[in-house]
Amino acid sequence: MAGIASMPEPRNPTGDPTPPPTFTSTKLNKPTNGTLDAILEDRELRRLLQNYTSSTRRTCDMFVQLLNCASRLIHDKWASDKKLIIFRDGHVHKQRGLLHEFHAGALDLGMVIDVTHGLTDVDLDNSLPWYLVSSTVEWQGERDPGTQIASALYPGGYLELANHCRPDLVTMYGILASPGGYSILYHSPFGVQESREFGWSDVGTLLAYIYTLYAPRPDLPSRDPTISRATTTDIYAPPAWNVCAGGEVYENCVSKCGRDKTWVARAGASPVTIKDTYRDVGACFREGEIYDILHKNGPAPGFLKVKKEYDVRCGGRRIAVTSGNVTWVKKRLVMHTYGQPLRKCASLVEFLKCMYDILEAHRWAVQERNILHRDISMGNILVHADDLDDGQQFTDLEHRPIFVNEVLNGDFRAPPMGRLADMDNAAELVPEKAVSLNFVLKKNRLKVQPLRCRVGTPMYIARSPAAARILDYDLCFDFMPELPSDLAEKYCKAYSTDRSGMRTFEEGELSFHGGIVDRKMRTEYRDNRALRATRFQHRPRHDAESVFWCMAVFLLLAVPLGSPAQDAGDLPLYHAWTCIGDHDLDPAVIDERPTLIHARRWEHWLHKDLAHAGQLMNLLADQVSPEWSLLTPPPHMFNLHEAMQRILLTYIHMWDNGEKDVGFDTERLRDTTDPYNWKYWEQKRKENVVSPKDESRGKRLADDIEEKEEPGAKRQRNATEGTPSEDVVDHQSTLSTPGLASTGSLSPPSSLDVHGVDAETGV
Repeated sequence: MAGIASMPEPRNPTGDPTPPPTFTSTKLNKPTNGTLDAILEDRELRRLLQNYTSSTRRTCDMFVQLLNCASRLIHDKWASDKKLIIFRDGHVHKQRGLLHEFHAGALDLGMVIDVTHGLTDVDLDNSLPWYLVSSTVEWQGERDPGTQIASALYPGGYLELANHCRPDLVTMYGILASPGGYSILYHSPFGVQESREFGWSDVGTLLAYIYTLYAPRPDLPSRDPTISRATTTDIYAPPAWNVCAGGEVYENCVSKCGRDKTWVARAGASPVTIKDTYRDVGACFREGEIYDILHKNGPAPGFLKVKKEYDVRCGGRRIAVTSGNVTWVKKRLVMHTYGQPLRKCASLVEFLKCMYDILEAHRWAVQERNILHRDISMGNILVHADDLDDGQQFTDLEHRPIFVNEVLNGDFRAPPMGRLADMDNAAELVPEKAVSLNFVLKKNRLKVQPLRCRVGTPMYIARSPAAARILDYDLCFDFMPELPSDLAEKYCKAYSTDRSGMRTFEEGELSFHGGIVDRKMRTEYRDNRALRATRFQHRPRHDAESVFWCMAVFLLLAVPLGSPAQDAGDLPLYHAWTCIGDHDLDPAVIDERPTLIHARRWEHWLHKDLAHAGQLMNLLADQVSPEWSLLTPPPHMFNLHEAMQRILLTYIHMWDNGEKDVGFDTERLRDTTDPYNWKYWEQKRKENVVSPKDESRGKRLADDIEEKEEPGAKRQRNATEGTPSEDVVDHQSTLSTPGLASTGSLSPPSSLDVHGVDAETGV
């Protein structure tokens, strides 16, 4: 197939290529009043089956005819009250309207649709949107005798894309077929599973697949009845959904994000945003409870306004999926805030102000609410946010976050330039201060362990959490920056009620952020890798480092206004981007991001019109670089926040309303393609050979970067074991409770992933 390299790769939960031996019995359904073999007596079906099995050249068109005949027979005999299911040949009828753009060339793909009264014969002869698709069928074409069907990589990708476009479907089935045989695919929030290969002499499983589309198994979740398609006269318009949330119905919700575990939609043109997520029932912290803590005095500035979180139910039971001994329940978060992605910042100063305010909101959450975010990334920061006016106000004016425009201009209660979102990985920092009900109940029964679980998007995770241990290779400590006298006066005045003591911190002559290098500790850690792992804890400064990596990604890819429509390949950018863009949590992969910290070449890596921002990035890198845990006494937990905010404030003050405040093209990102490859294809372009680079390349890259920020791209590993703990599951997925919903319970873990007492500050 052409272009399949751009397809998303489905997860193989265990890495075991052996298909589950009980797939047919646990995933497919069969009628209780008769057997599927009964329809094999149909003359037309027998003719099509005979023609297909005896043909020396089996085609996709022949297969589609066979499927449609079987579908009609099953519909008439067992599901006459249901909509007829039609299989379409994707060679002729292309689908359109995916949530996530990809370019896959000519597809050997058949789509399965439910025929509704809203479709006409003309519609059925033309392309259809993906949100009408209820299953996928991929035809692999000719293959050599004796070779096996390809893995679930490509059909699993199409199946995932189709399921992402159907928030009303919890699970979805598909087929992987070839002239030599077929296998059945099953997609759930856990990923894709594939049955063994069946020969064409065994059509019973194929019929069971079709029957299951009409009559899903009662012990497996299939649909979410609280989500339904909104009525439309134009099936090609972006799909809208009606969502029933408790006693309210939010109409015309438009999808903004779709992943295996998460669906986000905006309710019409209002600021109401709905987030559906599958969460582990054994998790210590719940996103809704975290927001309740943040908003105990009203909507906390710098965060999203939240109305409620609840379990989504069907027939009185929670919708749940289970794999092995892990159960995920579907939760719905209704928010009264809608914002734009971070890359919509219109200028350099606006972006720097946003970063300052994100640091401010984060340190306020730690100081005043004992909440540590643990997952700061570009995808979890919103700008130009709009709130629903519900009459609620934040009331704790004395101990509120104070944002950059109030510091510089004295604007009382100036709103933040950016908002922190996505609190699903957040935790309460000090367990003795914990108030979230779910965690308090668990900590009374289980042993409390420090926060060591690696969570988040790999390229933004701080180096120490990514390595799951205290670093021992960087002792280049720097002093706490000092503000210019005029700024220092404004700064101290704005934060006169701050309780951390860091706003007025002054460096000693021989200290670094108040501490000195402990040589004994340094030697102890250097010679004992295991000790660095057992003493590691996720600190607030690690989230501050994540803000630095957000700045690195944003500025590396930023395109100033007026730049050429298509920039030539840039070798410095390519090398810089590979250091951060290819970062992974695999212990066998070296973290190359320290190169960006130590090389001090930002003026060469950034766009030439942003070269002056290189010095700013160098100063921030000097503060991010050291392992601050190696100092005695340990620095305050906000030492890196304080240093970064002082540097940012200084440069914002210098560049605001000046010529160095560069405007951004918010619809494009710089091209990180290997420039040698670019030159090769430019030559091919001159020779009238189609180039893989086109004018939409920058836009596609922007979409790719934004997609990486969503929860489906996140990875979570246990730092003490170095093995996946969230996205690695048993290959054989079963449901423990009958019906579309489940109330199955999961034994809680033997220990909790939370912080103990702050060893660095004594808090």
